[in-house]
Amino acid sequence: LAYSTTAGGATISGQIDFAQNSPTTSLAIQLPNLVEGLNIGAGIATDEDTTTTSQDIETMFVTYAMGSVSVGYQKTDVDATAASEDIERTAYGISFAVNDNMSIGYGVSDVEFEEFTPDEESTGLGVTYTSGGMTVGVQHINKDNRQGVTAEEEMTELQLTFAF
Repeated sequence: LAYSTTAGGATISGQIDFAQNSPTTSLAIQLPNLVEGLNIGAGIATDEDTTTTSQDIETMFVTYAMGSVSVGYQKTDVDATAASEDIERTAYGISFAVNDNMSIGYGVSDVEFEEFTPDEESTGLGVTYTSGGMTVGVQHINKDNRQGVTAEEEMTELQLTFAF
């Protein structure tokens, strides 16, 4: 069940998922175009894993677009009822619209798991090209220390999307 409304330029939304014995509730607010190109938002949620354990989630973001350049930053904290399971994530990125059809973006994510060391660090680079109803994209992601395990992973993905 979800509800969203706009008041005074702010978008406010709330949601509840009535999953048996483990509902999820959330509330979010977004302030688009507070200043031209500036978008700010925040949200809170409670995710009940079981009837006795839950996670309190807080997140906030800010994006700014000027001309063909957009930048963004997000901070998320997960406070779990179980000991040593808290998570803190920080992410930021930048994208550049080369022209009406092509964009390039770069992003970084750092995840700190309370129970794991070292931190998980990810970087990604992506390029998309759109022509009519078709989009072709390539992204390359490098991840170090997934969930605290000292190792490196790489992934390259090709995307092809059609709009009908």
